Amino acid sequence: MTTRIEEPRGGVDLGGADLMVDETVLSDYYEGLALERPESLPSAPSMIAANADMSTRMGFSNGFGNLWLRQEWDFRQPLRPGARYEVSGRSVDVYERRDRSVVLTETVLQDESGDVAVSMRHHQSYVLYQSEGEVSLRDPSKKEGARTYALPEGESFGPLSRTITLEMCGSFFHGDRNYHTDRGASEELGFTDVVVGGKMTMSLLGELLDQRFGDSWKSSGKLLVKFANIVWPNETVTVKGVLQGENADDPSRRDIACWVEKDNGVIAVVAEGSLKL
Repeated sequence: MTTRIEEPRGGVDLGGADLMVDETVLSDYYEGLALERPESLPSAPSMIAANADMSTRMGFSNGFGNLWLRQEWDFRQPLRPGARYEVSGRSVDVYERRDRSVVLTETVLQDESGDVAVSMRHHQSYVLYQSEGEVSLRDPSKKEGARTYALPEGESFGPLSRTITLEMCGSFFHGDRNYHTDRGASEELGFTDVVVGGKMTMSLLGELLDQRFGDSWKSSGKLLVKFANIVWPNETVTVKGVLQGENADDPSRRDIACWVEKDNGVIAVVAEGSLKL
């Protein structure tokens, strides 16, 4: 049994847990994203680590309209199918961004030798001034990102496209009832339809990186993911990426940029990072 701290604050130990990279976790990933599972799987998909995210242990009691804002990743070693990882978490900060309150938590996965495999920082945003009705969402065309995001230049890779169905959402989120799988649960939080989970679109982005860079990505990748617009069921999204030049702070690394785009041209997710090749 885990303890959820109702009103967030920084500097709190969120306890521990285990992540087993077992058959259920892997099957839900591949079925949920409608991906063909490789016959040989020496390492697990990088975004399997998102199953260990401990951010749900610290959230405001008023969860109305809550959405992912950002996710930071630091991959140190590939996750192995069948392996167990020790998970620990802590709250880092609570801060304001525009009309939302944001809870920042950190989760770390360690292998059985105690070495860090993956660490992540999760920024979850809340609308604390509202608790009923329909949550107000900004017009995508009026967002700064929609006006200023210029597609990056570099060696392109991808694309990876999917039409995300409600059935896929159910598989990906392990059959749980929540606002990423059930319209009623979503309406309770102020949304007009199921909200395709940020973890799901982010995993498509991670899958593209896995396919392009393999274990080089899984053992050295760093990424900042920004969620710009909601994806709804039955929308088609396309993930694209570019490999860029040397990282300014570390010439042994190459910069990368990725984005998730809807069929109507709206950018849903943008990400930037680096890796060693």
